[in-house]
Amino acid sequence: MVKLPFLRRNPGGELKEKLFSKDYILVMISGTGQGFTNHFFAAILAVYVVNMLGGSQAQAGILGMVYSLPALAARLTAGGASDKIGRVKLLVGGTFLCAVACVMFGLAHVIPALIIIRAFHGFGFGIAHTCAGAVVADVLPKSRLAEGIGYFGLGNTLAQAIGPFIALAVIGGGPEYHLIDFQLLFFISAGLCFVGMIANACVSYERKQKAALALQQPEETLVTENAATLSMESDEPPPGKAFLGFDRAVFAPIIVLVVMFLGVTSTVLFLIPFATTVLGVGNPGPYFVVRAAGVFISRLVFGRIADRRGSDIIIIPGMIVMVACLALIPFASSFGMLIAIGFPHGMAQGAVMPTFNSLILSRCSPTRKGSAAGAFGAAIDIGFSIGAPLQGLLADVFDLRFVFWMSAVLVAISLVMFLFIASDKRYQAKLKAS
Repeated sequence: MVKLPFLRRNPGGELKEKLFSKDYILVMISGTGQGFTNHFFAAILAVYVVNMLGGSQAQAGILGMVYSLPALAARLTAGGASDKIGRVKLLVGGTFLCAVACVMFGLAHVIPALIIIRAFHGFGFGIAHTCAGAVVADVLPKSRLAEGIGYFGLGNTLAQAIGPFIALAVIGGGPEYHLIDFQLLFFISAGLCFVGMIANACVSYERKQKAALALQQPEETLVTENAATLSMESDEPPPGKAFLGFDRAVFAPIIVLVVMFLGVTSTVLFLIPFATTVLGVGNPGPYFVVRAAGVFISRLVFGRIADRRGSDIIIIPGMIVMVACLALIPFASSFGMLIAIGFPHGMAQGAVMPTFNSLILSRCSPTRKGSAAGAFGAAIDIGFSIGAPLQGLLADVFDLRFVFWMSAVLVAISLVMFLFIASDKRYQAKLKAS
């Protein structure tokens, strides 16, 4: 008998807690489109700036920074706003902004204009990604949160696997590039965002909840009484101490994520330049396919383990493998060796990221899930916005090999920080003490 992840049975045999609802699937569709767009840009942005516009690697890093900083600002505001006025409206609006930015990117051909448009794109993505994470947290059963978040990321995993390959196929392998090919890729990205916007507009759980509550109580008491009822009836913790609108319990893992993404940035921006310039590979797309296969397998397996046995058993070994893989990348003397490193690296990062996400969501109160989703994304944006120009500078001053060694050191530091301030063991001990 084939076992499906859609339903799970209790030890007594009864079915419990459906995972794949209509709204969950719609947000997955939108997230997949966003994932392809992001990996298209990540794959060709440095190539576009350096080979097409005559810029430098440092300028490519600046484009990464101006994408991340507005995304960070959007997350810090969109998370709290979605807790108060609803997720879906903001989700649709953020996806629309991304679509418009992709169209504008295809029409502008000078770096100063691209910097402005990229910032606009980052702001839209920050809104959309934050609200999507909050929607997923709303519609998933708590006992399957890590598993559901892992499945939610499978669309992005698919994008990671074939997105760079598609992007490089569209723009051609060089050494001569043509503007019309880059424009085509940007317009394809816009189309994916528009499809995601339509899918998001069809998410209906908030409208159903509002209609159900309207039948039970006067409209003027909906907001306050709904929050109180949610806190009393949920098996999640009541609202805890907050700072700047965020539960204090999420700050320790957020700090760890920031440091980790200072290092992870290297594989986003400089893996393709390393493969093409150092190893002489024309199209390094197969690397991303193999790496994404590792991510895919990890998301199918490790989310269930994290739900049952806690996050430490996933995050600690996963980060150790990430450090090892980053340190080994500069020693790759052939494309085959780089691919061999890519599979375990994909498994490790594919296990660590959704586990971190579910850890943060599980430590926040039910009325602040939007803020927690924003905090998770904000940590990534802060790490990327600092890491992108820093590593771009290192790549120009030293070389690409040095960048990956520095990344390994940063991820190792984040692992030590996790053990001391953010692990489940540390968190449970703090709860008992208080």
